[in-house]
Amino acid sequence: MNVGNKRTVVSFAISALLLGGLVGCGGDSDKPAANSPSATASDSAAQEQEAVLQQEARWLTAITSGDKNTIESILSPNFKHISSDGKLLDRGQEMASIVAEQFTMNPTEQTVDIVGDTAVIHGVNTLVESGKVIGRERFTDVFVKQNGTWMALAAHETNY
Repeated sequence: MNVGNKRTVVSFAISALLLGGLVGCGGDSDKPAANSPSATASDSAAQEQEAVLQQEARWLTAITSGDKNTIESILSPNFKHISSDGKLLDRGQEMASIVAEQFTMNPTEQTVDIVGDTAVIHGVNTLVESGKVIGRERFTDVFVKQNGTWMALAAHETNY
C-alpha cells in the first residue's frame, strides 16, 4: 500500500470512529444508524469476510474433488503450503500433489481477520470418509486480495 492510500485509510478510519462515536448522541438507541460510516464499514467488513469464507469453501471442494483448474485459479503465484507432516510445498509442488480424494473436509471454528488486502482464516478441518472421522487438522490460511479476488497465499495445517 502506498503512502497516499495509507493516509486515505487512516483518514477514513478516524472519520468513521469520530462519526460512529457521535451516532446515538441525543437519541435513545445505542445502535448506529443504518447509513452511518461505522454501519457501512461493518457491513463491508462482513461482506469481505463472507467472500473469503466462500473462496475457502470453493478451495476445499476443489482439493477433495481433484479440480486442478479451480485450485490454480485460487492459488496466488507465490503460494506456500506447510502440510500437517511439516513439508513445505511451493505452488508447483502443491499442484503436482492434487488428486481426487475419497474424503471430505468439513471446516468448523472458522474465524476471519482482515487487515487491508490480507485475510487470515483460522479453523479446524474434520476429514470424513465413508461417514467416519479419519482426521482433524487445525489450520491457518492466508489470502490476499489481487485484482478484486481473494487468492490463497499460504496454508498451514497441524494434526489435531
